[in-house]
Amino acid sequence: MNCWICENNGSTGEHLIKKSDLKSLFGHVSQTSPLYLHTKKDKNVKLKSIKKDPRLKSDAPMCGPCNNSRTSKFDRAWGKLSNYLLQKSPPIKKGDIIKLEKVFPGSVKISMLRVHLYFVKLFGCAIVENKVSIDIDQFRKSLLNEKSVKNVYLAFWESNGVDTGYSDMEVESIEGKCVYAAWFYTVGALSVLVIYATPSERRLGQVDSWHPLTITKRVKIGGKIKT
Repeated sequence: MNCWICENNGSTGEHLIKKSDLKSLFGHVSQTSPLYLHTKKDKNVKLKSIKKDPRLKSDAPMCGPCNNSRTSKFDRAWGKLSNYLLQKSPPIKKGDIIKLEKVFPGSVKISMLRVHLYFVKLFGCAIVENKVSIDIDQFRKSLLNEKSVKNVYLAFWESNGVDTGYSDMEVESIEGKCVYAAWFYTVGALSVLVIYATPSERRLGQVDSWHPLTITKRVKIGGKIKT
């Protein structure tokens, strides 16, 4: 199968939750110290490795260069923001204003674009894997050219501090074409609401959302995710 980004031969899969996010919460994972995966289909599935277990990866095909060298800068940008938000003292809470200059001194614009592109990559994998009726070409071009996707927004929310993982995608379509889609990426006390919304759509979740075309260097932590 071909890589959905560059269309060359693809034989790898993207981690659905970043390895460093899992390690920051759970430390070293092994046969004697496993993680347990819960899905709608299966409960208490033992995971012996964060890096190698295929159940932590998307089924959307990617090639090695796209999964590694081409998008590694996006992974690093998210890793830096994630680490800052998760290690913040006191912990993040609804209503907090995060000054991005403290996270990315002198490079807020490019670094936050790369955070956006990290989630564009995950979103694209979900679109391909779940056959969502969103034009994937805009996602692949944004990753190849390091440009934002105009209809993809991020909102940073306080979570319940218990769950870690990703939600199912909520999708709404008109005449067979997706006009709105959203899902959560959650790590401990932090949830990122990832939104695709066409210009005709305006939803509650977009309040305080962020997009690379905005000029602000701050983001507001939104509503707490309940259990």
